[in-house]
Amino acid sequence: MAKIRKYEDRDFVDYVATLEKTLSWRRKAANELTARLEKLKRGDQIWVADINERAIGFMILSLNKDKSLEVDWLDVHPDFQHMGYGTLLLEKATKVARAKGARWLSIHTQVTNKKMIGFTAKNGFELFEKIKDFYGKRKNALRFRKVVPFNP
Repeated sequence: MAKIRKYEDRDFVDYVATLEKTLSWRRKAANELTARLEKLKRGDQIWVADINERAIGFMILSLNKDKSLEVDWLDVHPDFQHMGYGTLLLEKATKVARAKGARWLSIHTQVTNKKMIGFTAKNGFELFEKIKDFYGKRKNALRFRKVVPFNP
């Protein structure tokens, strides 16, 4: 079983390996991740799904201006997909959102990413917004959201 924990510098290599397998960046993955880490805002969090000290899943959380919590860069290494680790990360995101008083959780993906679209639906997210050119020219995004359940 995976444990969900905060990102540590030692996770960088595993994160790059995951990005190389899940995205088309290949050799650029380390540079892209470094650039994204440098852009983290105060209050952003990175969570890791860890199995036996190996980081196999990653999620960046950012608080939006409207006080919603954005799941940004949710990636699970292909060798560990379809085993529930992405869902465990989203469960952590829900707990963080609740603790921060966020009313809803959102996540975005490219309109062509059918795996992620299915994953969001399976986890209770609904289509909220279409964003033109979000990932670059003619690379549109879909944004999904899910109400954060209140637990007294």
